[in-house]
Amino acid sequence: MDTIMEIPPESSFEVLNSQPSEKDPKPDLIGGPRPPVYIVNLDLPPRQRYQEIGKDFKDQFLELTPLFDSILATLPYNKLISFIARVILRRVHNSEEQDEIKGLVDVTGIPLFLMIAFNSFLDTFMGCTSGAVRLAENPHATEPSSEDRDKMVHFRTLDWGMDELRDFIIQIDYQKEGKTIAHAITYAGFVGVLTGVRKDLSVSLNFRPTADEDTPRAKVAYHKLLVLLGFRPSVSSQLRSFLLPRGKKNPPTFEEILQEFAKTPCTPAYVTLCNGSQAVFIEKDIRRAKMNISEDFISGTNHDTHTEAWKPEDYKGFALRTDADAVGIALELLEDSQHRKTCITRLYEHTSRPIPKTFRRRGRRKAEGGIGMSNVVTWCQTWPITNECTHFSCVMDPKEAEISWVKYHPEPPESGD
Repeated sequence: MDTIMEIPPESSFEVLNSQPSEKDPKPDLIGGPRPPVYIVNLDLPPRQRYQEIGKDFKDQFLELTPLFDSILATLPYNKLISFIARVILRRVHNSEEQDEIKGLVDVTGIPLFLMIAFNSFLDTFMGCTSGAVRLAENPHATEPSSEDRDKMVHFRTLDWGMDELRDFIIQIDYQKEGKTIAHAITYAGFVGVLTGVRKDLSVSLNFRPTADEDTPRAKVAYHKLLVLLGFRPSVSSQLRSFLLPRGKKNPPTFEEILQEFAKTPCTPAYVTLCNGSQAVFIEKDIRRAKMNISEDFISGTNHDTHTEAWKPEDYKGFALRTDADAVGIALELLEDSQHRKTCITRLYEHTSRPIPKTFRRRGRRKAEGGIGMSNVVTWCQTWPITNECTHFSCVMDPKEAEISWVKYHPEPPESGD
């Protein structure tokens, strides 16, 4: 098991000095262990694209039935959802993704409903930390290095309590006309996008446990039912459309994506997008979105930002609005999410220090922190950003269209002493 540097709870929060200096060794950007890499050739018919993955993971796929039952056990109305899934779950909204799923069914032999259920429920209950930060040339270095430049990179850890899914983690390189056009860290058999990058865009999805307070629960349930039945796309399918647009020579711009996504019906979720110059953390509701945009630093976990200013009476009100049988778990998830957000913010604040005036005069107003890739990698590996539920961590570079660093955990990580 991995051992991770631990940050104590907020009351005793201290961060080790990770400010880059000219004496710092070059960071290990390999990360390791890395997930296996598969090529998905988008020039092939959709039904053939994922067949190599299906063959290699056939044994794991045969274990999906008990895994599916385990996922359902965490959901409200799980018996009803199980009945719907087994009887009428036959398609996803996107026909291309539908054919890709059928190709997986062809080589694995598992029921179609089960593979569709896997793709429909996988983005449920993911506890994640996502964000983006502007790198800057090291003010102590004589020459700027390729990994420390004035640009924003996108960091991400994905947490889920189901250890069985660790065996499914892979990296996909999407290719078209013999060239790699995008990358994703995902799970074998999943055709949507949870974490991915292409030129000028990186995306990551965080689970949002509740919709806006004034959004009726019935409206959320109705939308989720439409997703299950294939009448509306899942949020991971929508993110895939941003990363791999269909039938377009040029992908949509960052601004076009924000405009489109804000008004598109969507399961409540948190989404982080970055184009290398700016980043946005989106609190997405069914038909609206709250966006926090920054050119320097942004982060988000699994709670609405307004809850960070809550007073004790606000938490009591939250408990009263939550189902009695779920209030304990809901409060625990909220506290854990807020703690991770506090930790990543303080790591940034500690590392981002004013630079010498002589350096500031060179016109690098946006590069004041002196933050390098090694700092971001350290943040991702710091407890509780990485915790016992973390499946993988990565740093994506949308300017270079690459995953700069990735580390996945085949076993649950352990905190340091």
